[in-house]
Amino acid sequence: MPAARPGSFIIDPIPPRMKIESSDMRYRTLPHFIFPTRSSGTSRARRSIGCGVLTLATIGMLPAAGGNFATAEDTTVAASEKRTAKDDTAKDDTAKDDLAEVIRADIDDAESLSVDEITVGSEDGLVTLSGTVASLMDKRRAADVAKRVRGVQAVLNEIIVQPTSRSDADIREDVVSRMKTNDSLEKLEIVAAVNGGEVALTGKVDSLAEKRVAERAAAGVRGVTSVANQLTVRLDPDRSDQELREEVNALIIQSVYLDDLNIDVNVKDAVVTLAGKVHSAAQKERLEAVAEIWGVQKVDVEGVEVQPDSVDQTVRKRRYADVSDQQISQAIRRSLSNHPIAFSAVDQIQPEVHDGVVTLQGTVSRLRVKEIAERLAMDVVGVHRVVNELEVQYDQTPYSDAEIIDLTQKALELSPYLYRRDFRVHCNRAHVTLYGAVESQLEKEIAGWIAGGIPSVVHVNNVLAVEKPQKDKSDEQIKQDLQRKLKYSFYDKADRIQVRVVDGVAILSGTVDTWRQWQMALDLAIEAGSRTPHNMIDVRFHPPHGASDAFVPR
Repeated sequence: MPAARPGSFIIDPIPPRMKIESSDMRYRTLPHFIFPTRSSGTSRARRSIGCGVLTLATIGMLPAAGGNFATAEDTTVAASEKRTAKDDTAKDDTAKDDLAEVIRADIDDAESLSVDEITVGSEDGLVTLSGTVASLMDKRRAADVAKRVRGVQAVLNEIIVQPTSRSDADIREDVVSRMKTNDSLEKLEIVAAVNGGEVALTGKVDSLAEKRVAERAAAGVRGVTSVANQLTVRLDPDRSDQELREEVNALIIQSVYLDDLNIDVNVKDAVVTLAGKVHSAAQKERLEAVAEIWGVQKVDVEGVEVQPDSVDQTVRKRRYADVSDQQISQAIRRSLSNHPIAFSAVDQIQPEVHDGVVTLQGTVSRLRVKEIAERLAMDVVGVHRVVNELEVQYDQTPYSDAEIIDLTQKALELSPYLYRRDFRVHCNRAHVTLYGAVESQLEKEIAGWIAGGIPSVVHVNNVLAVEKPQKDKSDEQIKQDLQRKLKYSFYDKADRIQVRVVDGVAILSGTVDTWRQWQMALDLAIEAGSRTPHNMIDVRFHPPHGASDAFVPR
């Protein structure tokens, strides 16, 4: 794995919304930050890590397009993708009018999105989104919502981002500022140009994953209406096609998001070709993102078909039955070594595994790395709990508390979601506390994620109050909305989950295969409008747990 080169940057991925997508888990498409990239000029020793492992699921929730990197705001869909959407429509009872209606309902439930501003069309599994939104992040979130719905083959995103009154010079300054926020180096590896709110990124990165998160970072700046990602990926001669194939295959097998798939992996001249069946357009994007490791020049997913009923529980059962604590430990190390941010700390993190419970020990230089390491560990097949004992010790000259406060305030102002909010930031010995009010849980999570990416910060205490109440729904409406989400977004035997709603509280019972499904059911209940849902669902492929049935925010 190449070592870090002073003066080069890449941007932190989106925070996990320990939902969406991903997100995915679920992931929200949120703003991100910069960290020094790996250089192709030097390489550091790599140890052979066995066959167990999981993905760089940053994306997640949900990932943008990769491979040749058609961007999320592109308004065209490849002809072959259109043919797939028309010729290989999922075999289920979802009529096109129903499909559009389901997507509209889910958009209406999503924070910061308004169904009155977005038009949804559907024909033979090809969904078209149009209308206007206030930010590029909202445009991408709308597409993410559509891609997870059963029966959606592809999404044509024609939503227009309303331009702001901000000048191109101010927007570019903020994009560069975002890069410098997490690293005070002067020389940038990524160059940004802005014209009419449209950002063009040029330069070189070390992986398709870095290319993806760099685009997301630029998209998270207020005033950006589109991002043309012209970044090129350095060729790594140290990784053979055979090594790339083995690594990608292992990452797919150990991903909790791909645990029921049989995917063929082929690599020729650093181009990864994937073939098989997935159950949603969102899962197809995640599969593509998993393959975007360093050394890969392109990922071809033309051979991946979207078939909602392709769930293979025998594959999942075998993978969970066969996994050992040693394999889980190896999987976590592989996930870390292939992650564009956490790779630099793989030798400082020691995962100890006992009966599926992972304890992360060691010292890392950034709070963001600590957070990512926990998520990557939780994303490995066989893991049902993670105890994060990693300590954060900044390895450069630390910023003072006053400097951290200033950097945090400025970073919060860059977000299209937060720039109008009035925050008070306190800092004591690099421990940041956020005070103030926001309108949604999403805004609170974004603020905490941004603060956690500031250099020298070792802990964030997010006490922001959410002022805007949830939509007023009756118990029956919450139940109907949740049952709809379980039917169209759960991709499993949703009839194994029973739903009751009492005084706005959803009570879930039944059986699922994995903890990921357990969490997803909980997330969907919250999305449907339930207050503090109770999750009494049993998990088949894990030992009994002693957790409370009450919802605990992640």
